[in-house]
Order: sequence, then C-alpha cells, then structure tokens
Amino acid sequence: MNKQTLIIVLIGLLTVLTSFILYTDKNQEIMQGTIVMSTETENKEAIKNLMLTLFEATDQRDWAAVQNTMADSVYTDYSALGAEAGFATPEEIVSGWQAMLPGFERTVHQPHNFAIWVANDRATATLDAIATHYLNGDYWTVFVGYDTEYIQEDGNWKLARIDLSLYNQAGNQALPQQAMENVKNNNIPKLVEAKNTAPLEKFFTGLENQNLEEVLTSLTDDVVQEMPFAPENFPKSLDGIDAMRQQYTGVIDYTQQYEREYFGTTDPNVIIAKFNGTITTSEGKPYNNSYVGIYTLSEDGKIARFVEQFNPNILLNGWPGLQPETYSVHQAGAERASGVDMQNVTFASNGVNLKGHLFLPPNFKSNQKYPTAIVTGSWTSVKEQIPDEYASLLAKEGFITLTFDFTGFGKSEGQPRQVEDYNLKIADIKASVDFLSSHQNVDIEQLSGLGVCASSGYMAHATTQDTRIKQLVLVAPWLHNAEIARSIYDMRPGGTDGLLEAAQKAKQQYAETGEMDYVLAASELDPLSAMYVPENAFDYYLNPAKAAGAQYDNRFAVSSWEPWLTFDGISAAQEISQPVFIVHSESGAVPQGAKDFYNQLNGSKDIVWLNDYNQQQLYFEPEAVEAAMNAVVDYLQPSSARQ
Repeated sequence: MNKQTLIIVLIGLLTVLTSFILYTDKNQEIMQGTIVMSTETENKEAIKNLMLTLFEATDQRDWAAVQNTMADSVYTDYSALGAEAGFATPEEIVSGWQAMLPGFERTVHQPHNFAIWVANDRATATLDAIATHYLNGDYWTVFVGYDTEYIQEDGNWKLARIDLSLYNQAGNQALPQQAMENVKNNNIPKLVEAKNTAPLEKFFTGLENQNLEEVLTSLTDDVVQEMPFAPENFPKSLDGIDAMRQQYTGVIDYTQQYEREYFGTTDPNVIIAKFNGTITTSEGKPYNNSYVGIYTLSEDGKIARFVEQFNPNILLNGWPGLQPETYSVHQAGAERASGVDMQNVTFASNGVNLKGHLFLPPNFKSNQKYPTAIVTGSWTSVKEQIPDEYASLLAKEGFITLTFDFTGFGKSEGQPRQVEDYNLKIADIKASVDFLSSHQNVDIEQLSGLGVCASSGYMAHATTQDTRIKQLVLVAPWLHNAEIARSIYDMRPGGTDGLLEAAQKAKQQYAETGEMDYVLAASELDPLSAMYVPENAFDYYLNPAKAAGAQYDNRFAVSSWEPWLTFDGISAAQEISQPVFIVHSESGAVPQGAKDFYNQLNGSKDIVWLNDYNQQQLYFEPEAVEAAMNAVVDYLQPSSARQ
C-alpha cells in the first residue's frame, strides 16, 4: 500500500504522541473552567480581521505587521503559483514576499467570501481573494481561494497555515518576473496616493443615486469596460458609450451602495479602486460582490478605460438570469442547462425539520411516475457536496433523486450540531423514504438507496429496516465494524478507549451545560481533529476549490466518537435481501471493509472496481464521478427486469 493510499484509508487518523494527553488535559481544563474562550462570534470576527490586516499590511509593505499575524511556524502552499510548499518562519515568508511584491507599483488584495469555523483553540477558514499587481501601465491579477488554519495563543489568533488555489488569472503573466528584477536592482517604486478620484466618485455616486446620466457623463464616448473574470452569458467587455448605456440601463434601478478605497500609481491618471458592493436587484435579491478596478482617465478627466475584476461565482449566484453551471459546489455535478430541475423540500424526522433537494429529470411530466433514489454522502458532509453531485447526474438519466442534510447538519434543524450518530442518520434515511412514498411521481417499487463513503453503512442498515428500499447502491463505501475501527484508531495515543472516554465526557458536559465540545472535522495541522490530513494528502473538506466553504461546518462533535467507533456497517450485509451494487477502488477508503461486506451478502450482488481512482477523486473529479455514475446507471436502468 503506497503512502497516499494509506493516508486516504486512515482518513487523517494519524496523530502525534502527545495528542491524547493534550486532548484529555484540555477537556479537563474546559470542564473546570480554567480556559476562558471568547464567544464564537468574537473569534470569527478576530480571525477575519487578522486576515484583513495581513493583506492590507502586505499592500502597504508593512512587513512587521504582516509577521505579527503569523504563528512561529506557518505551513504555506503557493505551489499553484510555482512556489515551494512547506513550513517556514514568519521572517522567511516575508523575505520571500519581499523579493517580488515591492517591485510592483501597487499590489491590491481584495479578500472576501469568508467562511470560518472555530473549535476551542483551533480554527479553519476559507476565503476568496482578487489580487491585482500593477506595473508600467500593465497589470497581472489572480483570482484565488485560500484554505487557512489558525491557533490561539494567549488569547490571540495566529495564522498557522495558508494554502492557495488558483481559480483564474488575467493580464500580463510576465509582470512578476519584472517585479523581481526591480527588487533585485533596488528599483523599488514608491507608493503614491490617488489624487484624481473625482471621475470615479461621480461614477459610483451616480450608481448609488440611481442616476444613469450621472454615470454616463463620467465616461468618455469611446470608453471600454473590461471584465476578464466574467462567466459565460455575461459580457467580457463593453465597448463605447452606447454599450455602456444599454448595460447600465438594466441595473440603474438596483439599490446600490459601494464601500470603496482608492490607490495611486506612478501615473496620476491611473487609479486602482478596491470596493465592495451592497446591492439589491430588481427582483429584491441581495447581490454583494467584491471588486478591484483599474481606471484610466482621459486628458479631460473622464474614465476612458476600466478593468473591473470581481468574483464570478457570486455573480452566478446572485445576478438575475444567471446561475451556477452545475448542481454541486464543484464541477462534477450535472449541468443546470441539462434540463434537470432542483426543488427545495422540507420533511420531518423525529420532530426535526430536514432540508433537502429534490431533483426532477429533464422533460419531467407531472402525470408520470419515475424510478427514484435517495442519495447520501460522506461523514460530516452536507447535501451541496457529494450528494447533489451524484443525485443531479442520476436525475439527468431519468430518475427522481433526493438529497438532504442530516439532523444537526447543514440547513436542517437539530441540536447539538455536527453529531455523527448512526442512530439519527438511519432514522433520517427512513424518514426520507416516508417523504418520497407520498410523492405522486415516485415509483415506490423502484426506490433505490445510494450511499457514498461513510453513509454507505447507514444506508445499508436503513435497507435492512425498510423494505421500501428496493435496491442498495454503494459508491466508494467506507464500511467498518468495531474491530476495523479499533485497528485504525488504536494508532492514536490513548487509542480507541481514549476517544470513547472523551465522547462520554462530552456527552456529560452537554447534559450538564447544554454546550457541546468540538474539534475540527478536518485539519492539516491539528492532530486532535477528526480527520488529520497533513500535506494536502486529503484536502477535500478544506479546499474551497473542492468542497470547503460556507455550506460545510468544519467541526466534529466530540460525543460522535462513541457511535462512530462502535458502529458496525458490515454486519448489515447478512440481513439485506434486496439486490446490492458496489462501486469502489482498491485505492479508496477501507477496501477490505467493502470486500467483507460483499462476501456476507446472501442475495443478488455485483461489484465494480475502479482502481484508476482514489477516494478523493470519486468525491469530486468529473472523470472519476462520471465513471462511477456510468456503472451505477448501467446497473439501475434495467431495474424493472432484475429479480
């Protein structure tokens, strides 16, 4: 077994020698009241301000302030931009940045779209950023996502890891080399203030005042507006005053406010603006995007050209007439243009309202019944990740499909949050069967349960308990029993028994105080997290280019260790009478568990091994997901003929 496979199989369950001791000591201190933590809101605000300070200080070349945001050792991964990844001191990091950034006339970072999760003295956050670099009348801009981690030291949060994902870039990619040459030759452009800002103010106030003529008179007749990050079905450029009039006529009635800041360049007629828009569209929908604009003024003091750079994902989710390309947080789901329709639904499970997505196939007919599937995903996950991806693809093939957030996860109700409890999750699956059974378009005789990763065991048990599930399909299944769990988790100091003890303490604390103790669900630095995955070995839950972000709560209730470690997803195979189909990989998670499960099945069964892909690839990479779904569809479509 190679290193990558081993790490994937363990799903980040490696730890350091002192982790259990630290964990139990920390819990005892919390229980005794010796650790005073700030509120969650205060912690999130402090972390956001920390990152804003880091980027603002970088743009102002205040390197001491930059270093002050960092822990003593920080893991940096800018490999997407050609840099080396690894641990470094703040001094080493700043030294590397100083070798290039001061060589630009201006750097302007626009961090935004924060999602922050705090668990005691550890935290993770994702954010997006537009970073514009200007030099000699030209620019280079990157649109990136950051996956970051933090530690709290003496009540102060410090950056401990920063990992960059490159979404897109625009402009002259040779500028970084020119900037480095400037630094090397000690040719450092001085930072200058923006002075000729009146035309920009006229432009922005015209928008805020909903005054189209005020906007247009701030522009030259041959003005050009470029939008390099604009998605499809949105203009990349507007050429001339007539094109500007047509575009802005459609938005001038929007309620608009812009928080803006101006930056000068060595050319007084070139001004860079960083601004945030708070907008309500004509549909009454909020649209709050972040921008960096580069404005070039004419001799008569009007805007002759401006490059407007914004987050296209926010545009797709908020702008009238636009929508994200696929039905998932990444690109492997069915295209929304495929004819698949998604409806928001709500149903009850043990008195708790669960929020779900119901996918209807193309050319849906309200008087027709369709084969149907319930689709669930990996542990700690939400419907917008793997479930929506697989469900939308299956809907594209003519199925009605349902995804939902389990009790205490995502948008569903339930307290405490983020509890990985098989009892609750099996009950939720059965409640989803109840919901579908009452739907007039569901063919209840062709109802399948499709579980991906950890929910495979939950779906298997639900199948034994509810014969309305006619077929069981498992993709990349994580299937374990107490013996397999112990063989994995005993690798942690304190072992399985230590985690079970911690779970009991967390349950007691919740019963006495109503407060649940949490660790990070996934971390590259914290060995106490549920999934400790160093060196990007398995960053699905952390990377905003994959599945991280506002939908996913990167926390794990400590009480979850007991139901997780004592769960037996394998033995359910002996009680399943329905047909079973499995798609897995030898490089996936716990392949031996899937083999044991398969061998214990007594009824109709089949298994396909997609050994070209690992576990993570079967979560989100389009090629791997397509291969898995092709196998599933081939199995399910002739279901009426199966015995």
